[in-house]
Order: sequence, then C-alpha cells, then structure tokens
Amino acid sequence: MRKNKREVALNQVDQLLTELFDELTSAKAKAAVQRAYNTIHRQKSLNMSYKMVPDAITTLKKEFSHLSLTKQVRFTRAQEELVSRLTVFTRKAFQHGFEGLMFINVWSG
Repeated sequence: MRKNKREVALNQVDQLLTELFDELTSAKAKAAVQRAYNTIHRQKSLNMSYKMVPDAITTLKKEFSHLSLTKQVRFTRAQEELVSRLTVFTRKAFQHGFEGLMFINVWSG
C-alpha cells in the first residue's frame, strides 16, 4: 500500500513537471525542469526517487528565481500557477511530521 502511494505521488510530480516543461518557452527554464526530473529519476529505487523530490523541487524553484531575478526569463501567469501547484503538491505529499518543519523557509519563501 505504501509503495502504491509513493508511485502515485511520483507520477503526479512527473505529470506536473511535464506540463510545466511543455508550457515553457525558454531553453534555460526547460533545462532546469529537465534537471529536476533527472535528479528524481536518477535513483534506482522507488524509495530513493521519492526522497529526492523535495530537494529537486527546491533546486528547481531556486533556479527559476535566479532566472527571473536576472531577467533571463519572464514567467507567465500560467507558468507561475504550475510552479505553485507543483510546490503545494510536493509540500503536502512528500513532507510529513516534523521533517516538514525543516523546510518551512524553503516552502514559504
């Protein structure tokens, strides 16, 4: 049962990353999404892939922030909404109990 929940959560993250990738027009932003996907799926086991999701999404958001602040990419409202959906889903599905409190600055910032 636990394995099935993890598979469903990983599939949802994959779907959101795919939607985001398809929505983007910037090659640099697409490369950041691809790196996040590769970070998650580089792992050989489902458990390791599952554990990599929060770090991969955090890194993706940092890269997007850098691209936006340096004015290399201007994100549309739809793209920002996808990033928000990805962030909220990841926060709910992948952080449990006190472990989630360690990332409070990442999620709220």
